[in-house]
Amino acid sequence: MVNSVVISGCFKGIEDEELLLKVEGLENHQIVRINISKDFQKELNDYIKENDLISIKGYIEIDDLHRIIIVATKITFLSSKKAQN
Repeated sequence: MVNSVVISGCFKGIEDEELLLKVEGLENHQIVRINISKDFQKELNDYIKENDLISIKGYIEIDDLHRIIIVATKITFLSSKKAQN
């Protein structure tokens, strides 16, 4: 079995080492927390702003409390402009 996840949504921010992604359904939306490395976080700060549409490729892990964790391995910008300083 292959452990692979692809999810798209709107970037809402970063808390600690988790990227917050707003994923919309037909009747509601969810904020999905995705683990990212410090390297991803540093690079994202230069290019991403709130509500940019992105796609995340990664894999699923289970933590010690048996919670599902999504770990990002690739982030693709579906709509973005370089952040202005």
